[in-house]
Amino acid sequence: MKYIKYFIVMNMAIFLFGCGQGNSIVMDIEELDKPGSVVSAATPSFLSFTWIEKGFNGIFFPTDQALGESQTDVLESLGEPSEKGLYEGGNYYTYDRTTYIFSSENYLLEAIMMDISDYRVSVEEMKRALGTPDRSELDEMDGYWTYSYELDDYTLFFETSEEGSPLEFVWLVESDKQ
Repeated sequence: MKYIKYFIVMNMAIFLFGCGQGNSIVMDIEELDKPGSVVSAATPSFLSFTWIEKGFNGIFFPTDQALGESQTDVLESLGEPSEKGLYEGGNYYTYDRTTYIFSSENYLLEAIMMDISDYRVSVEEMKRALGTPDRSELDEMDGYWTYSYELDDYTLFFETSEEGSPLEFVWLVESDKQ
């Protein structure tokens, strides 16, 4: 019985090496010895093209909330915020790392902002997942470097304190609000 198992294992190894799969198995095992590669291989990217697809419909992918929702609906959906206040005349509500900003005129959701600094997303990773931004520039009002994707009626943009450093914030806004 021991010889049969040995025979089967050897035949599988010969078959895999013959098909070219053996080298990738050896490479995968070698990659496991590198601590950084295990984390990156096992951790899916925080960003995906779904951010762009949903953004075209005014939906902020991480929370699945749509711009234009009423303040009442958001409060009913999410409950009591951890922080609230005024932003440019309208109310804002913060839940964990996400802030919802409402219009002072009609109390509809006009912007969603999320702190993504803990994810340590690089500009290169953003470009791989979402494509090249439509604009990359310094926002002189707040001093952040921004990478913007124009999505018809909406803009998805990322902010970082310095050009090329890990992304810190992501916003979805109506295009005329940026």
